[in-house]
Amino acid sequence: MARLMWFILAVIIGLVGWDLQARDWLGWAGYFVIGIGIGVGTAVLGSLAHDALAGSPGRY
Repeated sequence: MARLMWFILAVIIGLVGWDLQARDWLGWAGYFVIGIGIGVGTAVLGSLAHDALAGSPGRY
């Protein structure tokens, strides 16, 4: 559940950055906000991929 909330937050941050860039309110800082959203989203997806590929915890 926590990863879902992080992913939703990442999408919201990315879209806010995109909107700020489209309206040219922050100039180049909009790209920075987009990058933060993409970075958090990539980390969440990487965490999910790691769990899916690692198998069950405790089994060696």
